[in-house]
Amino acid sequence: MSVSMIISVISVLIVFSMIVSGVSYSRQQAMEKRQRQISKYRQQADEILGHIQLLLKVDPEYNLIIQLQNLAVNTLQSAYNLAPQDQITNDNLKNQKHRLQEFKDGQRDHEVHDYIETSTELSQSQLQLGQIDKLLDIYRNRGALSFQKSNGFKDHLKKIKLNLTVNSHIHQAKCCGENNDILMYQMHIKQAREVLKKSHLEENVKNKRIKKLTEILNEVKKTNKIVSEDIKKTIKEQTITSDHKANF
Repeated sequence: MSVSMIISVISVLIVFSMIVSGVSYSRQQAMEKRQRQISKYRQQADEILGHIQLLLKVDPEYNLIIQLQNLAVNTLQSAYNLAPQDQITNDNLKNQKHRLQEFKDGQRDHEVHDYIETSTELSQSQLQLGQIDKLLDIYRNRGALSFQKSNGFKDHLKKIKLNLTVNSHIHQAKCCGENNDILMYQMHIKQAREVLKKSHLEENVKNKRIKKLTEILNEVKKTNKIVSEDIKKTIKEQTITSDHKANF
């Protein structure tokens, strides 16, 4: 075999090797990109599902829960479409579709609470409700939510936040009353009243609730005693229903 022939063969092999390496590198890059996208979808779904866990505890209605669950299912479906052989994603997708149907049927595993036990937990819940509000903005900007729906859910979140804040202070006042701590009892009632004063509730609704709390404070000042039955009724009375828009 001549030298020129050997050089030609070597050149062909080198070019072939470079082509194979280029194809392998491109495939590897595509696989890594796909895996990053799958991880991103999973992370987004986990974030949404975490928000749903809070709403199941504090939101007696299902509209927002169902909307968020739909978003989680759609996100997991996108991950599954990229890797249909991934059993973990497939199982999670099936499970979340089943939960979506349960929510549509009005089923949940959690009891709904009108208040949060501690100030720390209340702050964490308020922060998470704010994150849900931002999440609605993101999906609205992507076109996954209409402007009207997004605004409706935002008003609903404000109502939940107001209910939780007012009722949590009233609950903490109740606990202080049971320990005969009159000063702390009054402080929590005043905090609940201040939250209501700063809200943008309809005036007649706001004034009615403020009046009730003021009457409780006046009674304590007059008698220096705590009427436990009044405070127990107040949590239910202070809960804002869907008929009343609540804004901070």
